[in-house]
Amino acid sequence: MPETARAGFDYIIIVGLIACLAWMTRIYQTRIEPVIGTDTVRRLSWMGALTLILVILYLPVQAGLKSNFITVLSTATLVLFACVAGHWLAIPLKRPAEFIPIGFAVALSDMFSVFMGPTRKFAENISGYYREGMTGPVPVVDFFLVKMPMPGNDYFLPVFGITDWVVVALLSAGARRFGISDNIFSLAGSKQAKNTSRVFFPVAAIGLVLSIMAARAMNLYLPALPFIVIVFLSAMAAKYPAVRKLGAEEIRAMFFISALIGVLMAVFAFMKK
Repeated sequence: MPETARAGFDYIIIVGLIACLAWMTRIYQTRIEPVIGTDTVRRLSWMGALTLILVILYLPVQAGLKSNFITVLSTATLVLFACVAGHWLAIPLKRPAEFIPIGFAVALSDMFSVFMGPTRKFAENISGYYREGMTGPVPVVDFFLVKMPMPGNDYFLPVFGITDWVVVALLSAGARRFGISDNIFSLAGSKQAKNTSRVFFPVAAIGLVLSIMAARAMNLYLPALPFIVIVFLSAMAAKYPAVRKLGAEEIRAMFFISALIGVLMAVFAFMKK
């Protein structure tokens, strides 16, 4: 198969599988999240049970067992955990304009982590592990990556980190909290019309797809959250004016975040000398 055709086929698989994750997220939003609600004990119980499942699934992998079945189970568990955590983070939101400082914070944090922080080291370990044919001990961080089947590979390969889906779930939960639709299949509709489409693909997931495509095209490890945030905020702010109505609190938060990230970058740069 020509390289261009193979790359296109890979992207089709990636988009299709992310669509499946979006479907799982919508089921969680409509069926499970209303049951959990604001009950902290119930939410922590869910997160604890999911963490226990992940530990049980991790043990045979750490012992050297390579199994796509375990990978499917662990990926599904990770996505569900991301939904529980992401929706929890959305509870304190009070107005749509808070999307901007939140997006600003996660995007800057991800860029810092990938280019200067711990994610850079994790990426090097993961790259070395897969480049050497998945031999040797499995890096712990590998179990926190969402993996998908790719043509020509016997085992599923990592495509993005679970923190990326936590943010997708957070933004989608926030949109749902404020009664605005983040479904790309309803963006062209009226602001007042409810989203009746049975097909769901969150706007933020488009940013995730673009980040994966850019990373694969340039053969680089790129931070996904800036792509996710930019696409989400662009679409939401264009359709819903409330998203772009920044108040004094949001502006102060953005200045504080910028200063904090700047200090962290300076500290890391000093420590490396």
